[in-house]
This record gives sequence, C-alpha cells and structure tokens, in this order.
Amino acid sequence: MDVLGVTVMLALFILLLAFIFSTGLMTPIIGKKNLLFVVFIGFIAGTVGGAFLISPVYDEIPEIARGVYISTEGGTENVTADVSTATDIMKLTEELAAQEGVVDVHSEGVVIRTDRFSENRKRIIEEKVSIIDSNITSGKVYTNGTIILQVKKGYNPVNAIENLAEWLMYTGGIKTRYSTVHLVVEVKPQNVDSVVSYLQAREIVVTGVKGPAEEKVAALKRSLPDKSNIVLFCGVLGMLTGLAGVFIDSILGFVRGIYQRYRGV
Repeated sequence: MDVLGVTVMLALFILLLAFIFSTGLMTPIIGKKNLLFVVFIGFIAGTVGGAFLISPVYDEIPEIARGVYISTEGGTENVTADVSTATDIMKLTEELAAQEGVVDVHSEGVVIRTDRFSENRKRIIEEKVSIIDSNITSGKVYTNGTIILQVKKGYNPVNAIENLAEWLMYTGGIKTRYSTVHLVVEVKPQNVDSVVSYLQAREIVVTGVKGPAEEKVAALKRSLPDKSNIVLFCGVLGMLTGLAGVFIDSILGFVRGIYQRYRGV
C-alpha cells in the first residue's frame, strides 16, 4: 500500500468517526432513551472501520518503518541467497558486485548432498577435507550425506565442491547428488530491494536480509500489539466518539468552567 492509499484509509476512518459523532448529536431528536443504541452503533461502526480501514494500514506499519530506517540508517545490510552450482557463481558474483549500492559479494558456505555413508567414512572425510582442497577452512559432515563447507574468501566455491566430489567418488564410490553455495551480498540499505529483485528475477532463492534496519523492523514487529486488539480499540474509540456526541454540551460546559476558573473570571 502506498502513501496515498494509507492517507485515504485514515481519512475514511476519520469520516466514519464523524458519522458516529453526528449520530450522538441527534440524541435531542431521538431521545436519550436511545443512548444504548448510540453506544451500540458507535462500537459496531468503530469495529468495522478498524477491521476494514485501520487493519490494512496497521499491516503496513513495519514496511513504512523499514522505509524510514533505510533512509536514515548507516552501515550495510546483508542479503543472503542459496545458489545452485549449476549457475556460474563467479559470473553471478561479478554481476552482483556491479549492481548499484553493492559493497561486497562473497560465499559464506557450501552445502553438498551425497549418498549416505558410514560413521567410519564420516571420520575419514572430516580428516581429509582440508587436505583435499587447502582453500576449505572447515567442514561439518553428517552420515545422511550432508556436507557443509567453509571456504576462503575470494575462492571459487565450485572448485572446492568439484575437488571433494571427485575424491568421494574415487575413494568410496559416493555420488554427489546436488550442491548449493550460500552467497552473501553486502549492500547499502536503500538498495536492498533492487538487489533482492535482481536475484529473484534470476530465480535465485533469497533466504534472508540481515542488518541494522531489518533488526529494528523485527523489534518493531515484536512490540506491536495483536491486530485483534487494534480492532477492539477502534470499537471502543467509536463508542467513546458516540458518547462524546451525546454529551457534547456537558463536556463543553465543563471545559468552559475550567477555563473561566483558570482565567479568574
């Protein structure tokens, strides 16, 4: 929802409150016996307005706040994506680095899925993995065939995958079924959306966005009350608006009396 849509929704809700208030003003005509009717109408109308006018705006609060944080926050955000090794990783890295606002692109990990293997084979892989390719800095190996590797920054992770896959086949007949590279794109906050759109257009799975702005948005989401409470609050606000219309003369008289006492009249 854009700014115009939010403005229209809020304006319509204010008009609804004005209608409720005018209903309360009609009590000299309909009689104060119908006070409960005014309260009922105010609560129902406020609830409906909360559900259909305020709730959509409420849903947009995190996104609105995100826009504000992005425009004011310094530092960078990290966009993470899982990229199949069928993609030319180095070419993709170069293309991403050329995107506006991108500060750095690097691979943070490699996930390889192979045939299952024994506990003994697991220990052998753990011992040999850094020897197979000296650019592999660490690795986690699981007997279900999942191998997670960390490689040196700037090194082509596909080379590590190919070296390990070849060694696994020759030494144990273990076939590599698929592999992915966990790519991290460090980008300026105002360019996050364009980088995410670029990746999605390439059918690359974006796994998350992390950074100061996103952390503040997450904290805001946790602090916001439940939407049902907002709808209930709108209903109570509508009820109070109706009562204000009923007792407007008394309210104005009370305020006028306070003002006169303050002025010493």
